[in-house]
Amino acid sequence: MSRTEHNFWLDVTIFAALLITTITGFILWLVIPHKLDIVFLGFSRNVWVAVHICFGLAGLAGIVLHIVWHWDWLKALRGRRLSGMPTKLRANRVVARIMWITYIATNVFGAITWALHFGEDIYIVRAPDRLHVVFGIAWTILAIAHLALHWKWITSTSQRCIVSSLSRSSQIQ
Repeated sequence: MSRTEHNFWLDVTIFAALLITTITGFILWLVIPHKLDIVFLGFSRNVWVAVHICFGLAGLAGIVLHIVWHWDWLKALRGRRLSGMPTKLRANRVVARIMWITYIATNVFGAITWALHFGEDIYIVRAPDRLHVVFGIAWTILAIAHLALHWKWITSTSQRCIVSSLSRSSQIQ
């Protein structure tokens, strides 16, 4: 498997994990907020929280691996001035940087929120809860912009990698 294919499948895994994290986050925020004894779609709030946390951690692990795999490229960009970059690369760099800051803030406030509520019978909304939601929404908006900036790569690489995977699996059979 080529390096591009490895990157593609890692990105797909990160996308799936963070999509599930985002969906469960919106369910926890909008559908079953602050109601500890509610059941939604057959699952208690505790299950929704556990799924949210587990897939969030899986997405975080994937992002750390993504950064490790792209470290040389990130180091090379670090020394370049924004003003000297082409417009698309500049937009990508600004969105990625702000997205990274909001992602870190979302995770930090999520961890604080989890620690504050661990083992509680009553859910009281505190500042870290609200900041976790605000930064999570900001990150979601920036992630959509990030996907839009990379859409051409996503579609072309998806076609190549999926066709390549299908052809490999048919050769095995």
